Amino acid sequence: MKPRFPDIPRRAAVVAVALALIASIVSGVEGPSSEPRTAVAPPELVPSGPAAPAMPDLDIEKLNRAREGRKVTDLFAAARTLAPPPPVAPAIVLAPPFPPAPPPAPTAPPLPFRYFGKWVEGDRTSVFLIGNNESYSAAVGDTIAGSYRVESVTDSAVDFVYLPLGSKQSLPIPKPEQGNP
Repeated sequence: MKPRFPDIPRRAAVVAVALALIASIVSGVEGPSSEPRTAVAPPELVPSGPAAPAMPDLDIEKLNRAREGRKVTDLFAAARTLAPPPPVAPAIVLAPPFPPAPPPAPTAPPLPFRYFGKWVEGDRTSVFLIGNNESYSAAVGDTIAGSYRVESVTDSAVDFVYLPLGSKQSLPIPKPEQGNP
């Protein structure tokens, strides 16, 4: 009758063998040795050539220094007094060869309005304008879009003041087309 082994997956068996191999290498087991281990003595230094003079024994006590009450300077101790830093030379600042150009003066944006028409009633003239997808009706002195004030209305133009800068702008009024009889 054959001995029956438990069913072990092949991967588990390979992992177990690999771990056993690694453990034997790490622990330094190389296999059984029948010879006892002995310490190997270092070879003696033998001078080659004619007989060398024998070296005198080294007296270790000569290496110790007697302090004889002298102060020992610690080279690695932090300095207790710091010397004042050397005076700093004033920095030399060179002036640019030419002064930078001044920035351009701000200007008003182009008028955002188009003339659509006007209405005259007595001495009051109202103009109809289109701008920014809105339509406006304004007379002299009215403010449009929070930034433009109507200064005057003539037959040829509508004059505005751009309020943030106080600059004047003019919107021409086109001449009415004359029909042919």
